[in-house]
Amino acid sequence: MAEPLIIDLDGTLIRNDLTHELVVLCARWKPWLLPLALFKLLTDRPAGKRWLVGLVGDRIDPAHLPYDPLVLDLIAQGRKDGRMIELVSGSDHILVERVGEHLTVFDFVQGSDPTRNLVSAHKALFLVDRHPDGYLYAGNSSQDLNVWKTSKGGYGLNAPASAYQLRDASDAPVDIAEIRKRPSPIKPLLKTLRLHQWAKNILIFVVPGLLVAQLGWADWSRLIQGFVCFGLMASGTYILNDLFDIPDDRAHPTKRVRPLASGALSVPVAIMATAGMIGGSLVWAFLLSEPFLVVLLMYAITTVFYSFRLKRLPLIDVFILASLFCLRVIAGAEMINAPPSSWLMTFIGLIFLSLALAKRYVEVSKSTRDGKIAGRGYVAQDAPLLLAFGAASSFSAIMALAVYGLLEENRVIQNSGVLITIAAILAAWSMRIWMMAVREELDDDPVLFAVKDHISLICLVAVAGLILFEASRPIWATLL
Repeated sequence: MAEPLIIDLDGTLIRNDLTHELVVLCARWKPWLLPLALFKLLTDRPAGKRWLVGLVGDRIDPAHLPYDPLVLDLIAQGRKDGRMIELVSGSDHILVERVGEHLTVFDFVQGSDPTRNLVSAHKALFLVDRHPDGYLYAGNSSQDLNVWKTSKGGYGLNAPASAYQLRDASDAPVDIAEIRKRPSPIKPLLKTLRLHQWAKNILIFVVPGLLVAQLGWADWSRLIQGFVCFGLMASGTYILNDLFDIPDDRAHPTKRVRPLASGALSVPVAIMATAGMIGGSLVWAFLLSEPFLVVLLMYAITTVFYSFRLKRLPLIDVFILASLFCLRVIAGAEMINAPPSSWLMTFIGLIFLSLALAKRYVEVSKSTRDGKIAGRGYVAQDAPLLLAFGAASSFSAIMALAVYGLLEENRVIQNSGVLITIAAILAAWSMRIWMMAVREELDDDPVLFAVKDHISLICLVAVAGLILFEASRPIWATLL
């Protein structure tokens, strides 16, 4: 009879580690218990795993886990070869059993229990006792080396190089077939950083752009550093948001391919990256300007609260998103000690409230009828209301800009015709955004769409050109 094929779970059958995700879920839903969770894992790991499963394990849905198709093919081939297929994992047995019940392809499943951590030598001893005539093993990490040494061979996925040079107790080589080489985390990490989203930080230059004639090279140097500093903070909070959103993203039609949700990026790497970026940006901000640091802290705190809870509160979430854009404008103003006018902030707040509503409208429109949006507080019937709110916010923003251009006496740009032209361009652009949203031609993120869309870029360049021309008029006057 052919040797049984033993499949590891974490990093092999699925591209993630369930214990790591339990810790993240604890941080997301029971943050006050996170220190206790870490203490339990450090002092008694198997008991800590079971405790975490009881605390947040119900939030892990086996139907949406990132299963590796190569391993599923390996299981299917094992079935054809007449092998017994077993799932043996270091994750808690309750979770392992749920995975087994979902897939229905295993003859036996076993995970860790509160008295035994089924990894490394413990797993090897368990399998040798269970299969004294030998077995094949599919694993992925250095903890599987002891298991491979006691096997008759097997398969390696993302395994270390030493896995393919093993010898058993009799010094005979162990035949481990490499199914997939260990990938570099750099590419999925860069994708998770969403460097393209740094384009949103251009808002830091809004107020300085209006006062370009009054600024020197030192001011622009600090502003550029502030741009990078804000980008690091934004990327760090994006990773944090993705960590907290792993279960919801897996249930989403497009977000399920994000590196953390798909398992392409590991939780430990993500945690180290977000800690380094958030911490580094705060230190840099402190060195640049204390007022700028205060605004950056407000941005960070707001983003964290948004990730924890506020994003799940309908309508409040879009106001929070709009406020994050406003904070970028305020940050740039603080760098040059020039508080923005109430007119400008009214326009910025309303235009980005409209874009935030467009983002939610697109998500709701793509949902099934009467269905809820994963991780959000909206249902399909909210789409008409979101459309109305968004269009109203958009035109309120344009009206605020137009009124400023016509009535404000001490405005930076004196030419009312230029301001009305800018308002007309922005009105046409906003109308197009909402028309595309209704036609389901808009991406989930309208701001990102605007950065990539040629017509939007032409509108942006035209508006920026008009503003800079008028704002720099005093410079031209001295040159003529």
